[in-house]
Amino acid sequence: MQKFQASIVMKVVLAMLLGIAFPWQAHAQRTLTYFLEQARQNSPLIIASQNAKLQREEERQRLKALYTHARWELGGDLQFVPIITTDGGRTRFKADAQSADSYAGYDPGQTSSHLNAGIQVTQPLTGARDLRDANNLLNIQNAISDEQMRLTGHDLDRQVTERYLLCLLDLRNEQICHTIDSLLVRQEQLIRNLSSQGRASYTDLHLIEIERKDNENQRLSVLQDYDNHYADLNVLCGTHDTLSLSNVSLTLPAPVLTQSSFLKQYQLQKDQAEAEYKTSLRDYRPQLSFFGNAGSQTGTYADFYKRWGFAVGLHLTWTLNDGGQLQRKRKEMQIAQQTYDYQRSFADTERSSRLRQLRTLMQTQDERIRQTEAQVASYRSLLTDLQKELAAGRRSVLDELKVFRDFRSACNQLEVLKINKQLQINTYNYWNW
Repeated sequence: MQKFQASIVMKVVLAMLLGIAFPWQAHAQRTLTYFLEQARQNSPLIIASQNAKLQREEERQRLKALYTHARWELGGDLQFVPIITTDGGRTRFKADAQSADSYAGYDPGQTSSHLNAGIQVTQPLTGARDLRDANNLLNIQNAISDEQMRLTGHDLDRQVTERYLLCLLDLRNEQICHTIDSLLVRQEQLIRNLSSQGRASYTDLHLIEIERKDNENQRLSVLQDYDNHYADLNVLCGTHDTLSLSNVSLTLPAPVLTQSSFLKQYQLQKDQAEAEYKTSLRDYRPQLSFFGNAGSQTGTYADFYKRWGFAVGLHLTWTLNDGGQLQRKRKEMQIAQQTYDYQRSFADTERSSRLRQLRTLMQTQDERIRQTEAQVASYRSLLTDLQKELAAGRRSVLDELKVFRDFRSACNQLEVLKINKQLQINTYNYWNW
């Protein structure tokens, strides 16, 4: 009866050890989806892109005012050119001298006092096309910001999932340590019963105690890894969580047969290069504007109140030759676009190569998981047989502990292989986009 009970206990504990159902899952309060959302919400890169779009909207309104709205300016200058005259034998100071025969000071024929003050308005007449080109460039830059946010979010999904999976691996290994300790406690009780019957020594009990301490040390090491990985997860997501994590199982989607989402950024960069070139054409188109001013302009202060008036006119500028600068700008644009075409082609080739590599790795990983599962099952059967032989006195505790350590190592290796398979799926999902 004692042998039968020990065998039943061993089977139950080993089933728990294989990870059929971990108790921490029932109390999980944080999911992978939560951390993915927090990472996107708190990402400095995404927030910077959002703010850049807001800045461009302000720039759009500024350019609209520059190219289409009238500009009003108030200005003027006041100049005094005093002299000291000695005309008629009398020395006098004149603050606003217009002429003198004998004097000390600036020559009134060259420099004299004057007053220029008034208001001026300038209205662009040919700014509609310039504004259209500027708005087109801003629209493309906003599209690039949207694409950057999309790419950043996609990259964050991969990084957050990686760290989350590492945390799950630590939790599973920690649970294995708990289960192993339960098994060791039961083994310890069995050895006590056998020793009381004279079929085992207290040395065997001491070996079990040493094994329990070693198992506890491994559990603490796993908890350290868990704390480090959870801290990395919090840093990446901008959170301060310490709650348990729920389990997750990634699935392998069908291959993306349409154009990869990674490639859109290169087309947008080409469009931006062309839009920047078009905005530079403003300097080579005729620029016509209306201007008008009203105020006072006089060379003597004595009658400045009579010198009020206004003036209107048109102002035209048109670059006829710039020494070939425009051609150079066009070549710069073409070279930039060629660079983006090459980068696009290289990125597409890299993506295809990585997907092929990952499919091969996952096939190999599946085979390794199957072999390790078979190995774990063999160890489980072996431990059951050893349990019977130990109870019958045909095996020592040392024999069982050696197999027991190998079994624990195989269980840990199986969890590592399973998590690595999930990491491979995560990486495949990243490139299969």
